[in-house]
Amino acid sequence: MSREPETDRYDRYKASSYRAYNFKLPERYDTSIVTRLCRVGVMDDAVLEELGPDLPSLRVLDVGCATGRLLARLADAGATQLAGSDLAPRILTTARTKLEPYGLGIDLRSADAEDALPWPDGTFDVVTTTGVLHHFFHPDAALSEMRRVLRAGGRLVLVDPCFYTPVRQILNAVLKVWPRAGDYHFYAPPEVTALLEQAGWIQVRWRRLNATFFAVVSVKAERGEAA
Repeated sequence: MSREPETDRYDRYKASSYRAYNFKLPERYDTSIVTRLCRVGVMDDAVLEELGPDLPSLRVLDVGCATGRLLARLADAGATQLAGSDLAPRILTTARTKLEPYGLGIDLRSADAEDALPWPDGTFDVVTTTGVLHHFFHPDAALSEMRRVLRAGGRLVLVDPCFYTPVRQILNAVLKVWPRAGDYHFYAPPEVTALLEQAGWIQVRWRRLNATFFAVVSVKAERGEAA
């Protein structure tokens, strides 16, 4: 049996993800069993803790913002310069409805981070991405785009599910044969730190939040600083 070309796998996986997040999930994403069981608010808490009292002055982009859960938490905490991107336009419609009462004019745009984020270089002080890394077919491309839209010295705050060995290996073996809509590959924290360091990020540090999630924070090198 011939092996499916990577480009075909990529196209098939992206189409499956788009269908799930654009048509199946927009209305029930926040109330799904997975969302409730995983206590996804822990991810938001980690972001807020990292950004701290400087939040009102920061320009923040949330990549893979879905229905705007984290953006709402950031607005509640005093953020005023917010933007979000997601692959699926319809899930952004849900986000706009949720975020409209804040009156902040939050900039929401449909975009595939593995292709291009529709903002100029150095637009943001912080890029956040929670529960999204394992969705990327080409995580290096997505992380490169996140780095591009950050100013020099800006931070990436990344949170993702963390499964222990051998559960992670079993999940990834299954996903390699049958990638589920939205789920492609789960990482151990050291794998993520290595990925970031290879891509030129500095001051990469990670911590486990609980048995389910880990957080990684890294910095875009200042001009002239060794990457």
